[in-house]
Amino acid sequence: MLTPEYVDIYGASLAVLDERLQFLTSLLSEDEILRANRFHFPEHRRRFVVARGRLRELLGKYLNLDPIQVQFEYSSHGKPQIQGESSLKFNLSHSQDLVLYGFTLEREIGVDLEYLRPLENASQLAQRFFCPREYEVIRSLDLENQKKVFFKAWTAKEAYLKAIGAGISGGLDQVELELSLEEPVKLRSLPSPWSLISLHLHPDYADAVAIHGTDYQLRVWNYMA
Repeated sequence: MLTPEYVDIYGASLAVLDERLQFLTSLLSEDEILRANRFHFPEHRRRFVVARGRLRELLGKYLNLDPIQVQFEYSSHGKPQIQGESSLKFNLSHSQDLVLYGFTLEREIGVDLEYLRPLENASQLAQRFFCPREYEVIRSLDLENQKKVFFKAWTAKEAYLKAIGAGISGGLDQVELELSLEEPVKLRSLPSPWSLISLHLHPDYADAVAIHGTDYQLRVWNYMA
């Protein structure tokens, strides 16, 4: 049962058997099927279907609904939410073969998940997209740690922007972090308290969860192994 003091996080694999894929496809709306069919590559289409089907299963449990009855609406920046008035907040992110979900009641949440692909230009990307102090931290590191800290910052920024409903269009350089190699990231100078958490659910991925407030209990289910 989800109550306001809890934040529920799920990590899961997108690799499923064909029978499971068919079932998850049957849960999707006509609009979601159309979106899935726009993907050029079959593996991208399959990942989208599994991510959305699993989301519907989880929302169905929280809302006590048949998953196919869950109806979405979208913010101007494309953030999905339950259609109509609902205190249930959620967010999801998928990358490569994994998906991350977050659920709360009455508090905003954003999640981001990124596969740690090879990245030889982390410093240049940080200079282009991040704040000057963040760039200086990344530039001072060796190449492997540049990649590590770059993705640590990217996921934290994107999770926060998704939580406030802005998405990446909100500007990665408009969110400044206290950034270092060893310490957890923190948001600088915000008028209300936010939590930024990295769960390290899989060694090949970076993840981040942004939660409004600090007075909560985190519950994590990890099916990523």
